[in-house]
Amino acid sequence: MSSSPVLCLAYRHHELSGIRASISEDILRYLTKSPENLAAGDTFKQRLSAFLTPELLCLFLYRVAHLLWVNQWHRLAALVSRFNLLVHKVNITSQSCIGPGCRLPHPAGVTFHGRAGRGLTLFSLAVCCTSENCLEGPVEAGPRLGDRVTVGGHSVLMGPISVGDDSKISFSVRLQSDAPPGVVVICKSLPQIRRPVTTGDTVRSA
Repeated sequence: MSSSPVLCLAYRHHELSGIRASISEDILRYLTKSPENLAAGDTFKQRLSAFLTPELLCLFLYRVAHLLWVNQWHRLAALVSRFNLLVHKVNITSQSCIGPGCRLPHPAGVTFHGRAGRGLTLFSLAVCCTSENCLEGPVEAGPRLGDRVTVGGHSVLMGPISVGDDSKISFSVRLQSDAPPGVVVICKSLPQIRRPVTTGDTVRSA
């Protein structure tokens, strides 16, 4: 089994039906991202159109690689991940466990090696990895993100840190410590971006 057995079992990532359900939620979240998409409706044509976007195709390849990993097909999983990196410039390791309903609005440059719950959002050039900047070790050495976490572009989350549910990491933040649920984490050098994005507190990054 994978190095994230609890999360993987909870989402049934070891089963084809579980991966299919996660992809379905990824597509549904994409279809509800704007009023225009909501107006278009949830039809087969709209789902197929969404699936063929780079955002959903790279998530599909990641989920296939993860399915292979948790079922001990490690070499094939690594091959699919490398293909994803080559085609979409997205480096999500097959060991990583990401819950359903994920969004990659601008997928190019995203790097992820860790664990995340439902409704994760990763913007372009967001990096979540171990403190050694290595993508080959256990995912426990990388960040663990809760449900509905957003990581802004150019932000770096390093090490075995925990980020609580509904927290938002602003852009260009370097975070190496835990963040509680429902907060907005901003960079000290950019005080002008403080604003009530959520009802939680605002936390300055070190």
